[in-house]
Amino acid sequence: MLTEPLLRKIYLAGGFRSNWQAQVMARLAGAFELLDPSAHNIQDPAEYTRWDLEAVRQSDIVLANMEASNPGGYSLALEVGFAKALGKRVFMVDQVEDPSVKHYFEMVRQCSERTFPTLDEALDHLLLLE
Repeated sequence: MLTEPLLRKIYLAGGFRSNWQAQVMARLAGAFELLDPSAHNIQDPAEYTRWDLEAVRQSDIVLANMEASNPGGYSLALEVGFAKALGKRVFMVDQVEDPSVKHYFEMVRQCSERTFPTLDEALDHLLLLE
Protein backbone atom coordinates (compact mmCIF):
# COMPACT_ATOMS: atom_id res chain seq x y z
CA MET A 1 0.00 0.00 0.00
CA LEU A 2 1.47 3.35 -1.06
CA THR A 3 0.96 6.40 1.10
CA GLU A 4 1.39 10.04 0.25
CA PRO A 5 4.55 11.57 1.73
CA LEU A 6 3.82 13.99 4.54
CA LEU A 7 4.26 17.63 3.59
CA ARG A 8 6.58 19.67 5.75
CA LYS A 9 4.74 22.32 7.70
CA ILE A 10 5.60 26.01 7.53
CA TYR A 11 4.26 28.45 10.11
CA LEU A 12 3.75 31.97 8.69
CA ALA A 13 4.85 34.57 11.25
CA GLY A 14 4.29 38.23 10.44
CA GLY A 15 1.83 41.06 10.15
CA PHE A 16 -1.70 40.90 8.81
CA ARG A 17 -1.87 44.25 6.99
CA SER A 18 -0.50 43.52 3.51
CA ASN A 19 -1.97 40.02 2.92
CA TRP A 20 1.51 38.65 2.16
CA GLN A 21 0.22 35.23 3.21
CA ALA A 22 -1.76 35.00 -0.06
CA GLN A 23 1.50 35.33 -2.01
CA VAL A 24 3.00 32.51 0.06
CA MET A 25 -0.09 30.34 -0.49
CA ALA A 26 0.09 30.92 -4.24
CA ARG A 27 3.76 29.92 -4.41
CA LEU A 28 4.04 27.14 -1.81
CA ALA A 29 0.62 25.44 -1.71
CA GLY A 30 1.07 21.79 -2.58
CA ALA A 31 4.78 21.83 -1.73
CA PHE A 32 4.24 22.49 1.99
CA GLU A 33 1.42 22.50 4.50
CA LEU A 34 1.01 26.15 5.54
CA LEU A 35 -0.03 27.12 9.06
CA ASP A 36 -1.43 30.64 8.76
CA PRO A 37 -2.48 32.49 11.92
CA SER A 38 -4.10 35.24 9.86
CA ALA A 39 -6.75 32.71 8.81
CA HIS A 40 -7.96 31.45 12.19
CA ASN A 41 -9.99 34.57 13.13
CA ILE A 42 -9.62 33.96 16.87
CA GLN A 43 -10.19 37.21 18.77
CA ASP A 44 -9.38 36.23 22.37
CA PRO A 45 -5.66 36.92 23.08
CA ALA A 46 -5.25 33.83 25.29
CA GLU A 47 -6.83 31.61 22.63
CA TYR A 48 -4.93 32.96 19.63
CA THR A 49 -1.66 32.84 21.57
CA ARG A 50 -2.30 29.16 22.36
CA TRP A 51 -3.21 28.46 18.72
CA ASP A 52 -0.17 30.28 17.35
CA LEU A 53 2.34 28.67 19.70
CA GLU A 54 0.87 25.20 19.11
CA ALA A 55 1.13 25.80 15.35
CA VAL A 56 4.80 26.79 15.79
CA ARG A 57 5.31 23.59 17.81
CA GLN A 58 3.74 21.52 14.99
CA SER A 59 5.74 23.22 12.25
CA ASP A 60 9.02 22.12 10.72
CA ILE A 61 9.90 25.62 9.50
CA VAL A 62 8.94 29.14 10.53
CA LEU A 63 8.86 31.78 7.82
CA ALA A 64 9.07 35.12 9.62
CA ASN A 65 8.16 38.09 7.45
CA MET A 66 9.11 41.35 9.15
CA GLU A 67 7.65 43.93 6.79
CA ALA A 68 8.33 47.63 7.16
CA SER A 69 4.57 48.04 7.77
CA ASN A 70 4.66 45.73 10.83
CA PRO A 71 4.23 48.06 13.82
CA GLY A 72 6.82 46.38 16.02
CA GLY A 73 7.18 42.71 15.29
CA TYR A 74 6.48 41.77 18.91
CA SER A 75 4.44 38.66 18.11
CA LEU A 76 6.85 37.70 15.35
CA ALA A 77 9.75 37.99 17.82
CA LEU A 78 7.96 35.69 20.28
CA GLU A 79 7.18 33.14 17.56
CA VAL A 80 10.76 33.16 16.24
CA GLY A 81 12.25 32.82 19.72
CA PHE A 82 9.88 29.97 20.58
CA ALA A 83 10.70 28.23 17.29
CA LYS A 84 14.42 28.61 17.93
CA ALA A 85 14.04 27.17 21.43
CA LEU A 86 12.22 24.17 19.93
CA GLY A 87 14.99 23.62 17.35
CA LYS A 88 12.84 24.59 14.36
CA ARG A 89 14.32 25.97 11.16
CA VAL A 90 13.66 29.71 10.90
CA PHE A 91 13.92 31.76 7.73
CA MET A 92 13.35 35.47 7.91
CA VAL A 93 12.42 38.27 5.54
CA ASP A 94 13.77 41.51 6.99
CA GLN A 95 12.40 44.73 5.55
CA VAL A 96 12.90 46.87 8.66
CA GLU A 97 13.90 50.37 7.57
CA ASP A 98 13.98 52.36 10.81
CA PRO A 99 17.61 52.27 12.06
CA SER A 100 16.62 52.28 15.73
CA VAL A 101 14.28 49.32 15.23
CA LYS A 102 16.81 47.56 13.00
CA HIS A 103 19.40 47.73 15.80
CA TYR A 104 17.08 46.25 18.43
CA PHE A 105 15.74 43.61 16.05
CA GLU A 106 19.18 42.04 15.63
CA MET A 107 18.54 39.41 18.31
CA VAL A 108 15.56 38.14 16.33
CA ARG A 109 17.63 38.10 13.14
CA GLN A 110 20.25 35.98 14.90
CA CYS A 111 17.66 33.25 15.52
CA SER A 112 17.18 32.83 11.79
CA GLU A 113 19.07 30.29 9.74
CA ARG A 114 19.01 32.71 6.84
CA THR A 115 17.66 36.23 6.30
CA PHE A 116 16.33 37.54 3.00
CA PRO A 117 15.62 41.12 1.85
CA THR A 118 12.44 40.12 -0.02
CA LEU A 119 9.64 37.61 0.35
CA ASP A 120 10.19 36.35 -3.20
CA GLU A 121 13.80 35.44 -2.39
CA ALA A 122 12.73 33.57 0.74
CA LEU A 123 10.06 31.65 -1.20
CA ASP A 124 12.55 30.74 -3.93
CA HIS A 125 14.86 29.35 -1.22
CA LEU A 126 12.08 27.36 0.46
CA LEU A 127 11.14 25.77 -2.85
CA LEU A 128 14.73 24.58 -3.19
CA LEU A 129 14.40 22.75 0.14
CA GLU A 130 11.66 20.53 -1.25
